[in-house]
Amino acid sequence: MLWQSILWIWLSGLLFAVFHSITASTTCKQWFYQRGIQEPRYRLIYSIVAILTTAVWVYFVHQLADTALYQSAGFGQVILMAIQGIGLVLMLAAFHPIDGLVFLGLRPALIGTDPFVERGIYRWLRHPMYVGAMLILLAMPSQSWNGLHFSLLICVYFIIGSRFEEQRMLREHPDYAAYRQRVAAFIPMPWKRP
Repeated sequence: MLWQSILWIWLSGLLFAVFHSITASTTCKQWFYQRGIQEPRYRLIYSIVAILTTAVWVYFVHQLADTALYQSAGFGQVILMAIQGIGLVLMLAAFHPIDGLVFLGLRPALIGTDPFVERGIYRWLRHPMYVGAMLILLAMPSQSWNGLHFSLLICVYFIIGSRFEEQRMLREHPDYAAYRQRVAAFIPMPWKRP
């Protein structure tokens, strides 16, 4: 039954989101810090657990009964793949101004654990990684009902998660408030740049 698959996607996604958000929270980090697991080790463990839980969740979703929604061809397929290409470029651009080894927990950060960066793509978007991933997911050249709901769930999670992430950045970096006023979260607005 398709509706059961969709229900399982949203329920498992909620469980995934809650687990991921808890493990990314300051409270959880402090709990591990008090037990001797400090940065960057916590970030590395978090990255590994996030990759593994994501893989398990994706595998679970792919085992559910599904129905094809559409299969693009010709010019439509080219357009969708171009949108996905833009998404990939945005994701790669998001890693350029930050230290990927620090991000993954393979090297300690020189300043703080969550540095505030306003270089490169971050001059135009506050969440380029999320935007890139959403473009890739929503512009799939072929899509099923499960794939669509999975993609929508990820987009909702990114939007909600970005709010929590920004609250943490506001606590850690006083300059982030002004940055948030002048730089768009998901859709670049170059006319608003000073």
